[in-house]
Amino acid sequence: MPPTPAQSALLDEAITLMMRRTSPADSTIAAWRARSADHEAVWQMVAKAHGISGRVLSPPRNPTRRNVVLGGAALLGAGALGAWTLPEMRQTQQADHVTTTAQLLNMALPDGSHATLGPDSAVITGARGFRLLRGMAWVDVAPAAAPFVVQLPDGVSIQTTSATFEIARDAHLVNLAVSTDGVDLRSSLQSRAVSAGHWLRLNPKDGAYEEGPRDPALAGLWQQGLIAAEAEPLDVLVARIARWMPGRVVIADRAIARARISGLFDTSNPTRALQAAVRPTGGHVRGVSGFLTVISIV
Repeated sequence: MPPTPAQSALLDEAITLMMRRTSPADSTIAAWRARSADHEAVWQMVAKAHGISGRVLSPPRNPTRRNVVLGGAALLGAGALGAWTLPEMRQTQQADHVTTTAQLLNMALPDGSHATLGPDSAVITGARGFRLLRGMAWVDVAPAAAPFVVQLPDGVSIQTTSATFEIARDAHLVNLAVSTDGVDLRSSLQSRAVSAGHWLRLNPKDGAYEEGPRDPALAGLWQQGLIAAEAEPLDVLVARIARWMPGRVVIADRAIARARISGLFDTSNPTRALQAAVRPTGGHVRGVSGFLTVISIV
């Protein structure tokens, strides 16, 4: 069952307390646990995850309902409609279209273009483009002289006059794959032209990027229930798969988070897909509760 907003808030508090714990008999934690039966139940769940992983869980830097919590960092992960935190509630209030866990939404845009919004995504549409507040989208741009512009957080934009492409913000990275024609990716630190049959992965914080060729047919394959990964950092791939899973996903071991994974992953069984993604690292996937999944090497 998906977490309620109250459970999601308690989970964030418990993870923060676990990270700041100074001793097994920490009085602050004891007082927090004593506040209610729900506080104690959530604490036991987080303590169990901590015991399984052997790592202290760290709180999100930028909380969202789709956090993949990594030892020392927070990345995009999984959640459900009822578990939004305040930042995502604000995004939802601003958005013209919103999707939830495992939901796809086909959109006809004002200029004649079409887009498919992936799970856990939100957009504000414009006359010739849209702002992707969070999540992922497949875009089929209607040809015109005026540029079609997709704006993302961190000052990243995609511009084209006619192209089909997928764009996503998974974890802390922007992922772009072009199927036909070409697009220009721009940020304050980087400007790249990406043609059909190519992909690009950008870290908007420092401008670092990777790029390479890819079969154009693989772009947007998630619309058919498959996720294609090409030398994908595990934390990024986990974040994408987690869009099809209820609850929160925790990567408890930094050592495996940056492992590179390639393959096709079936979203019809996201838990199995997650296990397949983690298997090459020697890691394990464990469901601790109905809304917490832990990935660790032990």
